[in-house]
Amino acid sequence: MSTVSPSADSWGEDDNARRYDAYTRIHPMYRDLSRDLISLAGLSADAAVVDLACGTGVTSREILAVLGHGGKLIGIDKSAAMLAVAAGSVADLRASWIQARAEHVDMYVPEPVDAVLTNSAIWQTHLAATASAVGNILASGGRFVFNVGFDHLDRPDDPGFRADRPSLISVMKVIAAEDYGWGPPDAAGAGSRPSRLSQESICRYLDAAGFDIEQVAEFAYEQDADSERAWLSVPIFTKYQLPGLSYEDRMRVLAKACARLGPRKAELSRWLAFAARVRESAPQGD
Repeated sequence: MSTVSPSADSWGEDDNARRYDAYTRIHPMYRDLSRDLISLAGLSADAAVVDLACGTGVTSREILAVLGHGGKLIGIDKSAAMLAVAAGSVADLRASWIQARAEHVDMYVPEPVDAVLTNSAIWQTHLAATASAVGNILASGGRFVFNVGFDHLDRPDDPGFRADRPSLISVMKVIAAEDYGWGPPDAAGAGSRPSRLSQESICRYLDAAGFDIEQVAEFAYEQDADSERAWLSVPIFTKYQLPGLSYEDRMRVLAKACARLGPRKAELSRWLAFAARVRESAPQGD
């Protein structure tokens, strides 16, 4: 099933899906994030679970590891390329796969599920519409659990949010300008991207969609320089940061930026996770 035009699948370009899957298997952060989200969800062995924006299946595999024989997983993603990798790497009869946007999930999940998990992708959706659709497929008391990286949060008053030294991305942009004449594109198309989220706006969206927030937790994971460089070697991530440069030139810029910064100590990747329970419907009076 699909609600997405193949031409809209940017993950299908430049071998993104395969490279991303390789990254998640070598470097542990997304697996660690998955396990922490699963812990917040409190899954029972026979739970029916949706992995929303499942990507290449890193969270799906961790969910299946905690489900029993009676459990069920539905992996949903808007990218056919990502789903193909996920389905090809998860040989489990408890799993099924659907291509659809997060905002339309209620059109493709016919029976109530116990939990919906979204790992590291909710900021790419329109959260108000996504939360409403998720609420429509959850069983009474079911949980919606997701996370947002601090880089995608509006946190102007957080003293830990501002780096005390140049980031690798900022140095890459300087080198791209110096060596390739690169300049940032106009912001004309910026309005098509989802608005930047904050903890307060997320809580408002969840409340409006009929959720009670059970827990907001902060997670941090150590990321070394090799992991950051490997992440930026996935074509789609540098294409977003340096549009207009070829992948080969972006990788040259990345190598020069790493050399310019020199040896770097590991840093913390910080995430805010939300666990929300759908409100039970009030009993109807006679």
